[in-house]
Amino acid sequence: MASVALVILKLIALWPRAFLQGLGKCFGWLKYITNSQAACVSRENIQLCYPQLSEVQQRQLLRASLSQSAQTFFETPSIWLSSPSRLNSWIDEIQGEIFLKRAINSSKGVIVLLPHFGNWELINVYFSKHGSMTGLYRPPRQTYLKKIMQDIRSGFGNEFVPTNKKGIFRLVRRLNAGGVVTILPDQVPRAGIFSDFFGNQALTDLLIPRLLQRTGATAVAVTIKRKNNGYFTLTCKEPDPDIYNISNEISAKALNKTIESCVSQAPEQYQWEYKRFRERPIGQKKLYRFNKPTEFHS
Repeated sequence: MASVALVILKLIALWPRAFLQGLGKCFGWLKYITNSQAACVSRENIQLCYPQLSEVQQRQLLRASLSQSAQTFFETPSIWLSSPSRLNSWIDEIQGEIFLKRAINSSKGVIVLLPHFGNWELINVYFSKHGSMTGLYRPPRQTYLKKIMQDIRSGFGNEFVPTNKKGIFRLVRRLNAGGVVTILPDQVPRAGIFSDFFGNQALTDLLIPRLLQRTGATAVAVTIKRKNNGYFTLTCKEPDPDIYNISNEISAKALNKTIESCVSQAPEQYQWEYKRFRERPIGQKKLYRFNKPTEFHS
Protein backbone atom coordinates (compact mmCIF):
# COMPACT_ATOMS: atom_id res chain seq x y z
CA MET A 1 0.00 0.00 0.00
CA ALA A 2 2.82 2.42 0.86
CA SER A 3 4.63 1.79 -2.42
CA VAL A 4 1.44 2.35 -4.43
CA ALA A 5 0.75 5.63 -2.61
CA LEU A 6 4.30 6.81 -3.26
CA VAL A 7 4.08 5.98 -6.99
CA ILE A 8 0.83 7.96 -7.29
CA LEU A 9 2.37 10.94 -5.50
CA LYS A 10 5.43 10.83 -7.75
CA LEU A 11 3.27 10.76 -10.89
CA ILE A 12 1.25 13.77 -9.74
CA ALA A 13 4.48 15.58 -8.86
CA LEU A 14 5.60 15.41 -12.50
CA TRP A 15 2.73 17.55 -13.76
CA PRO A 16 3.32 21.29 -14.38
CA ARG A 17 2.29 23.70 -11.63
CA ALA A 18 -0.23 25.52 -13.85
CA PHE A 19 -1.89 22.22 -14.79
CA LEU A 20 -2.11 21.15 -11.13
CA GLN A 21 -3.71 24.46 -10.19
CA GLY A 22 -6.18 24.20 -13.06
CA LEU A 23 -7.06 20.69 -11.96
CA GLY A 24 -7.53 22.00 -8.43
CA LYS A 25 -9.94 24.69 -9.62
CA CYS A 26 -12.03 22.06 -11.41
CA PHE A 27 -12.00 19.77 -8.40
CA GLY A 28 -12.96 22.64 -6.11
CA TRP A 29 -15.92 23.48 -8.34
CA LEU A 30 -16.96 19.82 -8.29
CA LYS A 31 -16.86 19.80 -4.48
CA TYR A 32 -19.06 22.90 -4.49
CA ILE A 33 -21.75 21.71 -6.91
CA THR A 34 -21.98 18.27 -5.24
CA ASN A 35 -22.30 19.86 -1.80
CA SER A 36 -19.47 17.67 -0.55
CA GLN A 37 -18.49 17.21 3.08
CA ALA A 38 -15.77 19.81 2.56
CA ALA A 39 -18.37 22.25 1.22
CA CYS A 40 -20.71 21.64 4.16
CA VAL A 41 -17.98 22.17 6.76
CA SER A 42 -16.61 25.24 4.97
CA ARG A 43 -20.08 26.75 4.68
CA GLU A 44 -20.74 26.30 8.40
CA ASN A 45 -17.39 27.83 9.35
CA ILE A 46 -17.84 30.78 7.00
CA GLN A 47 -21.32 31.46 8.36
CA LEU A 48 -19.92 31.39 11.90
CA CYS A 49 -16.89 33.57 11.22
CA TYR A 50 -18.31 36.03 8.68
CA PRO A 51 -21.93 36.62 9.75
CA GLN A 52 -21.61 40.21 8.47
CA LEU A 53 -21.41 38.97 4.86
CA SER A 54 -24.55 38.63 2.80
CA GLU A 55 -25.70 35.19 1.69
CA VAL A 56 -24.35 35.87 -1.81
CA GLN A 57 -20.97 36.96 -0.44
CA GLN A 58 -20.77 33.85 1.75
CA ARG A 59 -21.44 31.64 -1.28
CA GLN A 60 -18.74 33.45 -3.25
CA LEU A 61 -16.27 32.97 -0.41
CA LEU A 62 -17.24 29.30 -0.17
CA ARG A 63 -16.64 28.66 -3.87
CA ALA A 64 -13.31 30.49 -3.81
CA SER A 65 -12.21 28.66 -0.65
CA LEU A 66 -12.93 25.21 -2.10
CA SER A 67 -11.02 26.16 -5.25
CA GLN A 68 -8.00 27.35 -3.28
CA SER A 69 -7.95 24.31 -0.98
CA ALA A 70 -8.14 21.95 -3.94
CA GLN A 71 -5.24 23.74 -5.61
CA THR A 72 -3.20 23.23 -2.45
CA PHE A 73 -4.12 19.54 -2.50
CA PHE A 74 -2.86 19.00 -6.05
CA GLU A 75 0.25 21.19 -5.65
CA THR A 76 1.47 19.42 -2.53
CA PRO A 77 2.95 16.23 -4.11
CA SER A 78 5.18 18.45 -6.25
CA ILE A 79 6.25 20.41 -3.18
CA TRP A 80 7.09 17.19 -1.35
CA LEU A 81 8.89 15.39 -4.16
CA SER A 82 10.29 17.91 -6.66
CA SER A 83 13.82 19.24 -6.63
CA PRO A 84 14.57 22.62 -5.06
CA SER A 85 15.66 23.90 -8.48
CA ARG A 86 12.10 23.41 -9.75
CA LEU A 87 10.38 24.84 -6.68
CA ASN A 88 12.58 27.84 -5.90
CA SER A 89 10.74 29.98 -8.44
CA TRP A 90 7.31 29.20 -6.98
CA ILE A 91 7.83 31.81 -4.24
CA ASP A 92 8.61 34.88 -6.32
CA GLU A 93 7.90 37.58 -3.73
CA ILE A 94 8.86 37.92 -0.07
CA GLN A 95 7.50 40.59 2.26
CA GLY A 96 8.55 41.47 5.80
CA GLU A 97 11.48 39.07 5.78
CA ILE A 98 13.33 41.46 8.08
CA PHE A 99 11.14 40.31 10.98
CA LEU A 100 12.20 36.69 10.55
CA LYS A 101 15.86 37.46 9.91
CA ARG A 102 16.00 39.75 12.93
CA ALA A 103 14.50 37.03 15.13
CA ILE A 104 16.92 34.39 13.81
CA ASN A 105 19.93 36.66 14.27
CA SER A 106 18.97 37.28 17.90
CA SER A 107 19.91 33.64 18.64
CA LYS A 108 17.04 33.40 21.15
CA GLY A 109 15.13 30.79 19.21
CA VAL A 110 12.25 31.42 16.80
CA ILE A 111 8.74 29.98 16.65
CA VAL A 112 7.26 30.34 13.17
CA LEU A 113 3.46 30.49 13.37
CA LEU A 114 2.24 28.93 10.12
CA PRO A 115 -1.57 28.90 9.76
CA HIS A 116 -3.43 26.66 7.31
CA PHE A 117 -3.36 29.40 4.70
CA GLY A 118 -2.35 29.34 1.03
CA ASN A 119 0.11 26.51 0.55
CA TRP A 120 1.93 26.33 3.86
CA GLU A 121 3.92 23.27 2.68
CA LEU A 122 6.17 25.67 0.74
CA ILE A 123 7.81 26.63 4.05
CA ASN A 124 10.10 23.65 3.36
CA VAL A 125 11.24 25.22 0.12
CA TYR A 126 11.90 28.57 1.75
CA PHE A 127 14.00 27.16 4.57
CA SER A 128 15.99 24.98 2.19
CA LYS A 129 17.57 28.27 1.04
CA HIS A 130 17.63 30.12 4.35
CA GLY A 131 18.81 27.57 6.92
CA SER A 132 16.88 24.75 8.53
CA MET A 133 13.97 24.36 10.90
CA THR A 134 12.23 21.77 13.03
CA GLY A 135 8.56 21.32 12.28
CA LEU A 136 5.85 19.85 14.50
CA TYR A 137 3.44 17.65 12.58
CA ARG A 138 0.54 15.36 13.32
CA PRO A 139 1.22 11.87 11.88
CA PRO A 140 -1.43 10.57 9.47
CA ARG A 141 -3.93 8.02 10.74
CA GLN A 142 -2.96 5.59 7.98
CA THR A 143 0.02 3.63 9.31
CA TYR A 144 1.42 2.98 5.83
CA LEU A 145 1.70 6.74 5.21
CA LYS A 146 3.68 7.65 8.33
CA LYS A 147 7.14 6.72 7.03
CA ILE A 148 6.41 8.24 3.62
CA MET A 149 5.31 11.54 5.15
CA GLN A 150 8.33 11.71 7.45
CA ASP A 151 10.79 11.02 4.62
CA ILE A 152 9.10 13.40 2.18
CA ARG A 153 8.83 16.32 4.55
CA SER A 154 12.45 15.90 5.65
CA GLY A 155 13.68 15.91 2.06
CA PHE A 156 14.84 19.54 2.13
CA GLY A 157 17.14 19.13 5.11
CA ASN A 158 14.53 20.10 7.68
CA GLU A 159 13.50 18.03 10.68
CA PHE A 160 9.95 17.00 11.56
CA VAL A 161 8.84 15.66 14.92
CA PRO A 162 5.46 14.21 15.96
CA THR A 163 3.01 15.81 18.37
CA ASN A 164 4.01 13.78 21.42
CA LYS A 165 6.21 14.32 24.48
CA LYS A 166 9.36 13.29 22.64
CA GLY A 167 8.60 15.70 19.80
CA ILE A 168 7.86 18.62 22.12
CA PHE A 169 11.05 17.93 24.08
CA ARG A 170 12.94 18.19 20.78
CA LEU A 171 11.29 21.57 20.09
CA VAL A 172 12.40 22.88 23.48
CA ARG A 173 15.98 21.75 22.86
CA ARG A 174 16.00 23.35 19.44
CA LEU A 175 14.68 26.66 20.76
CA ASN A 176 17.11 26.70 23.68
CA ALA A 177 19.89 26.27 21.13
CA GLY A 178 18.67 29.33 19.21
CA GLY A 179 17.06 27.33 16.40
CA VAL A 180 13.84 27.72 14.43
CA VAL A 181 10.71 25.63 14.92
CA THR A 182 7.52 25.78 12.88
CA ILE A 183 4.08 25.08 14.35
CA LEU A 184 0.63 25.13 12.76
CA PRO A 185 -1.19 27.18 15.42
CA ASP A 186 -4.80 26.59 14.39
CA GLN A 187 -5.30 22.86 14.87
CA VAL A 188 -7.81 21.49 17.38
CA PRO A 189 -5.68 20.30 20.33
CA ARG A 190 -6.32 17.39 22.65
CA ALA A 191 -6.36 19.89 25.51
CA GLY A 192 -6.28 23.65 25.84
CA ILE A 193 -8.53 26.56 26.68
CA PHE A 194 -11.43 28.14 24.84
CA SER A 195 -10.55 31.48 23.34
CA ASP A 196 -12.15 33.89 20.88
CA PHE A 197 -11.53 33.14 17.21
CA PHE A 198 -13.53 35.16 14.69
CA GLY A 199 -16.12 35.85 17.38
CA ASN A 200 -16.52 32.21 18.40
CA GLN A 201 -15.01 30.15 21.18
CA ALA A 202 -12.38 27.77 19.80
CA LEU A 203 -10.35 25.26 21.77
CA THR A 204 -6.85 26.72 21.58
CA ASP A 205 -3.58 24.93 22.23
CA LEU A 206 -1.33 26.41 24.93
CA LEU A 207 1.83 24.82 23.50
CA ILE A 208 3.00 28.00 21.78
CA PRO A 209 2.44 30.32 24.78
CA ARG A 210 4.21 27.81 27.04
CA LEU A 211 7.15 27.42 24.69
CA LEU A 212 7.52 31.20 24.46
CA GLN A 213 7.51 31.50 28.25
CA ARG A 214 9.84 28.57 28.83
CA THR A 215 12.47 29.35 26.20
CA GLY A 216 12.28 33.12 25.70
CA ALA A 217 11.90 32.56 21.96
CA THR A 218 10.51 35.09 19.48
CA ALA A 219 7.36 34.39 17.47
CA VAL A 220 6.98 35.33 13.81
CA ALA A 221 3.82 34.71 11.77
CA VAL A 222 4.40 33.47 8.22
CA THR A 223 1.90 33.04 5.39
CA ILE A 224 2.43 31.77 1.85
CA LYS A 225 -0.30 33.28 -0.34
CA ARG A 226 -1.15 32.09 -3.83
CA LYS A 227 -1.21 34.96 -6.34
CA ASN A 228 -3.42 35.35 -9.39
CA ASN A 229 -0.51 34.34 -11.63
CA GLY A 230 -0.13 31.02 -9.77
CA TYR A 231 3.06 31.95 -7.94
CA PHE A 232 3.32 32.73 -4.23
CA THR A 233 4.09 35.57 -1.85
CA LEU A 234 5.70 34.66 1.46
CA THR A 235 4.91 37.24 4.15
CA CYS A 236 6.48 37.51 7.60
CA LYS A 237 4.90 39.64 10.30
CA GLU A 238 5.14 40.20 14.01
CA PRO A 239 2.36 38.62 16.08
CA ASP A 240 0.03 40.43 18.45
CA PRO A 241 2.38 41.52 21.28
CA ASP A 242 0.12 40.00 23.94
CA ILE A 243 1.21 36.58 22.76
CA TYR A 244 4.13 36.93 25.22
CA ASN A 245 1.84 37.64 28.18
CA ILE A 246 2.22 35.24 31.11
CA SER A 247 -1.57 34.86 31.29
CA ASN A 248 -2.73 31.83 29.29
CA GLU A 249 -6.03 33.54 28.49
CA ILE A 250 -4.40 36.71 27.17
CA SER A 251 -1.71 34.84 25.25
CA ALA A 252 -4.19 32.42 23.64
CA LYS A 253 -6.42 35.30 22.56
CA ALA A 254 -3.42 37.08 21.04
CA LEU A 255 -2.45 33.91 19.19
CA ASN A 256 -5.91 33.70 17.62
CA LYS A 257 -5.87 37.42 16.78
CA THR A 258 -2.58 36.84 14.98
CA ILE A 259 -4.13 34.04 12.93
CA GLU A 260 -7.12 36.28 12.13
CA SER A 261 -4.73 38.96 10.89
CA CYS A 262 -3.05 36.40 8.61
CA VAL A 263 -6.38 35.20 7.24
CA SER A 264 -7.49 38.77 6.51
CA GLN A 265 -4.93 38.95 3.67
CA ALA A 266 -7.11 36.62 1.59
CA PRO A 267 -9.93 34.90 3.52
CA GLU A 268 -10.60 32.55 0.60
CA GLN A 269 -7.15 31.00 1.06
CA TYR A 270 -7.78 29.83 4.61
CA GLN A 271 -8.64 26.15 5.05
CA TRP A 272 -12.26 26.58 6.08
CA GLU A 273 -12.97 22.88 5.50
CA TYR A 274 -11.07 22.07 8.70
CA LYS A 275 -13.38 21.40 11.68
CA ARG A 276 -11.89 24.15 13.82
CA PHE A 277 -14.93 24.36 16.10
CA ARG A 278 -15.33 20.63 16.63
CA GLU A 279 -14.91 21.21 20.38
CA ARG A 280 -17.10 23.89 21.96
CA PRO A 281 -17.92 25.03 25.52
CA ILE A 282 -20.44 23.09 27.55
CA GLY A 283 -24.03 23.85 26.55
CA GLN A 284 -23.25 24.99 23.01
CA LYS A 285 -24.64 23.14 20.01
CA LYS A 286 -22.38 20.58 18.37
CA LEU A 287 -21.39 21.58 14.85
CA TYR A 288 -20.78 19.60 11.67
CA ARG A 289 -23.66 17.19 12.38
CA PHE A 290 -25.20 17.38 8.91
CA ASN A 291 -28.52 15.54 8.67
CA LYS A 292 -28.12 14.31 12.24
CA PRO A 293 -30.17 15.12 15.36
CA THR A 294 -29.14 18.24 17.27
CA GLU A 295 -26.82 17.61 20.20
CA PHE A 296 -25.13 19.86 22.74
CA HIS A 297 -21.72 19.69 24.36
CA SER A 298 -21.79 18.40 27.92
